[in-house]
Amino acid sequence: MRLTARTIFAAVSLIALAACGKGGKGSDPAPTEPSVAVSEVAAADGYGAPDAKVNAVAFWSHPSVNFESLLLAATDKGLEAFNIETGETAAEANGAATDGLTVFYDGVGAKAEGFAVVRQNGAYAFYAISNEAPSLNPVSLENAAPVADAFCVGGGALYEAGETGLAARALTISSTGVRLEAARRIGDLGAVKACHVDGRSGAVIVISADGGIRHVDPQTGESFGLAFGPANATASALFLMTTPEPDNAAGGAIAMLDGDSGVVTLFDLTDGHAMGAVRIKATFDLDAIASASTIAAGYGNYGGVYRDGALAVVTKGDGAPIRLAPWNGVLDAISQPLGENVDPRAPQAATDADPVISIELIEP
Repeated sequence: MRLTARTIFAAVSLIALAACGKGGKGSDPAPTEPSVAVSEVAAADGYGAPDAKVNAVAFWSHPSVNFESLLLAATDKGLEAFNIETGETAAEANGAATDGLTVFYDGVGAKAEGFAVVRQNGAYAFYAISNEAPSLNPVSLENAAPVADAFCVGGGALYEAGETGLAARALTISSTGVRLEAARRIGDLGAVKACHVDGRSGAVIVISADGGIRHVDPQTGESFGLAFGPANATASALFLMTTPEPDNAAGGAIAMLDGDSGVVTLFDLTDGHAMGAVRIKATFDLDAIASASTIAAGYGNYGGVYRDGALAVVTKGDGAPIRLAPWNGVLDAISQPLGENVDPRAPQAATDADPVISIELIEP
């Protein structure tokens, strides 16, 4: 068997994580993250007023019209939604400063309703995103819960990450609002900085305080290590896609931001190898990003150059604070193959092993 560099890196990472105990804290220091060459990629668009303070960003996919999808921004003035195609503000929910933004869907397919959840005034705040016309409508929270350091939503649960590890609150939506149940601790993962939900399987991807990237089963608490990223990563994001043909299996990437340099490093969701790293370069109308505060990955089809998804990077200084780079441009910059993007409203993508039409012949 021929061992490639990526195979060796993945194996070393898994062994190092395993040495820390299955889901445990451990005492062994994390290995040095891999040295990855940085490539440059152009941002196709900029969003937001130059003086806006953007704390978090997320994507919302329109159920039927790709070009009507939205980029949401949590700012010091509230929540704002931009039309990805035009860059114009499509909806606003002004109020207190917001951060910790994440978007999720209740239901499956075109009829699924999208929601944004943010941290606002020290508590969770939910907004319904209309499928009919762009709007951000506050949704009452029936039983308030203390807001976590970091959180993510998916599979009918809100996951909370922090110094004490990972916990889940069952989440239900009804005509009267959103209800969060008591927190249920998941495994023994040590301090967790961030989490992301894989909508295809319901698995939770966690970023540990030491930079460890783990795949966690939220029901059993069992986990396995994927890789070690930067221990001081400023932010992270999950991108879901299939692997290239002929496999078309469930794949994706974990993006980790070094805020001081504005560099985003990508790790493969399947085996944890370092795929490459990118930095947003200057174009004729947008400055290069020298530093950044947060990122988001959108894996829907947003039409045009964003038909394969997008990477959003938030920066400061002159010009629009949010820069959007096409995902196909990101992968092209690091010479990685492009799989099929995953529709977040119907994430179970068909594969070669799962035919769309099944015909059974019965002899008379």
